[in-house]
Order: sequence, then C-alpha cells, then structure tokens
Amino acid sequence: MRSFLSALLTLVAMAAAVLAVPSLWLDLRIVDQQGFVSMVAPMAENPEVQEYLADEIAAQATARTDIPIAAPLVRPLAEKYTESEQFRLDFADVAGQQHAFLFTEPAPGTDPSVMQLDISGMINRALGLAGTPNAITEPVVVDLTTGASGLEAGSYARAGEQITLLARVSAAVAVIAGLAALVFARRRSTVLAWLGLGVVIAGASTWLIGLFFADRAKQEVADAESSGRKVAGLIIDGMYDDLTRVAVVVGGAGVAMFVVGVLARLITAGRR
Repeated sequence: MRSFLSALLTLVAMAAAVLAVPSLWLDLRIVDQQGFVSMVAPMAENPEVQEYLADEIAAQATARTDIPIAAPLVRPLAEKYTESEQFRLDFADVAGQQHAFLFTEPAPGTDPSVMQLDISGMINRALGLAGTPNAITEPVVVDLTTGASGLEAGSYARAGEQITLLARVSAAVAVIAGLAALVFARRRSTVLAWLGLGVVIAGASTWLIGLFFADRAKQEVADAESSGRKVAGLIIDGMYDDLTRVAVVVGGAGVAMFVVGVLARLITAGRR
C-alpha cells in the first residue's frame, strides 16, 4: 500500500511540476507588471531600440513645430537622450504602458483595438537637453499595433488571473505531493530519481512552450510598421531568452536530482 501511494504521489508531483514551471514564469515575469518591466527594461540598452525611439521622438517633436530646421536639430538631441540613464527609466514606463494595455480592462470611450504609447515625456526630456523643457504640453501617442493584429486592450486580463491561480496551485501540489511521496516511499532514492525526471520534463516543456508562444507573439505584431515590428521582435526575443534560462536551470536541477537518486539507489543496493 505504501509503495502504491508513493508511486501515485510521485506521478501527481511530476505532472504538477510540468504545469508549475511555465505557469510560475508567466505569473512572475509576464502577468506581474513589475516583473515584466524588470525583464524588458534592459532592452533600453539595445542600439536598435534606441534608434527606433530616437526616430519617433524626433519625428513627433518636429511634427509639432513650424520651424523648418527643427528635424536636424532635434534628432541629435533625441539620440543623446536615448543614451542617457533617464531614457532607461522612461523606457521602463513605456513597457509598463504596454503591459497595462494587455492586462487591464480598457477605460470607457477608448479604442480597445489599438495599442498606443505616450512618449510625450520622452520628447520633453530630449528637448530639455537644449534648454526647452516641457515644450510639449499634450500627450503624444504612437500606435504600436492596429486593429488588424487581433490584440485588444485587456485581452489577457482574464487569462492573467487564471495563470496566477494555476501557478500557485500547481506549485503547491508539486511540493506537497513530492514530499509526501518521499515520506511514504520504501525506496526514497528511486522516488527522488523519478521526481528529478519530472523536473527535467518540466524544464523541457517550458522551453518548448516558450518557443511556440514567441513565434505566435511575433505573428500578432506582424502588421506593425517595420521599425516598430523589429523592436517588438527584440523584446519578444528577450523574453524568450529569459524563459530559456529558467528552463535550463530547472532542467539542470532535475538532472542533479535524478543523478543523486540513481547513485543513492546503487549505493544502497550494493550494501545488501
């Protein structure tokens, strides 16, 4: 009876681990706004991201002045600004806007089919380098997607809540079932090896899930203009790299558990 119960709990723990690893990553790094911002904020140091936003800042600032020579004057200021520490902070704010669009229900009267970023703060800080702070008094929005993308404001609000619940429940089940399986086991080394195999499977499945959704996310922003699509692709790649690192760490921990379990089983068997 103990062996059967231990085997059953081991299978439950393995299945829960496969669910827990990707759902925990999604909850902590995608659903949670602070986690998402901290993950994508380093993208502000990417030269292609800096160039894209420098172009947008210069274009929007120039469009709001009648001075013919504004463009060649503003572009160097925008470029200097995107290389500053303040830009990194502002980029994190922009990332937060993107997250809020997808995970927060839209306010009444807003167009839910277009993702827009307010870059007025960025423009003012760039112009401030020339001694003209707060020259832009109205919001300056840039369309990141159009209605054709299928993305709408609050698209992932409900899914985010479900992911959070799944992550917490599956993680708790994996830990409790795994510990219980070891307690009831007659051969704990064997159970540890099987649990390690489950963790390896969880790491591998997490990597495969990331690969699938990275491709899907790129398809959803495929209708954006060229530069915006490229920047979105860089951010998606950064998220996929983060998930891959998690999958590798989890897989490595699983391999270690498996090896320890097998060695312990061989050692104990040799003493008999």
